[in-house]
Amino acid sequence: MIQAINPKTTKVFVTKFLAFYLSCLLCYTLQTRFGFSPVLSSALIGFVGSFYWFSKDIEKSGIHAVIYAGSFAGMAHTEYLSGPGHIFFISLIGTSLYLWSRPHLSGFGGKLGTVAFVTTIIVIIILRNLS
Repeated sequence: MIQAINPKTTKVFVTKFLAFYLSCLLCYTLQTRFGFSPVLSSALIGFVGSFYWFSKDIEKSGIHAVIYAGSFAGMAHTEYLSGPGHIFFISLIGTSLYLWSRPHLSGFGGKLGTVAFVTTIIVIIILRNLS
């Protein structure tokens, strides 16, 4: 049986996807265009993103955690993360993995880094098998 798409769930996914994508893209850009190290670029994005104020609805969805996860994924070497297309793909998988892991890994430390790492490994495996 086909279920209808819940607009609230879609809004949460799109919001988190955009946060993941933009933080990953910004981390990648700081490394490739401005010569920042991966750690410094991720730390800067996480630091600035943690102070950014969003609407109450977005704040409740835990958007700051997704910003950190996206910046962690953006730390991947440019050999594996080579442009907006790869970043889009990583963000799509990363957002999905993050949303799936929230109820299953609640209270465990290292979830954001693990999401970024597993996402990057999945994308590397897929891209290597496609070429």
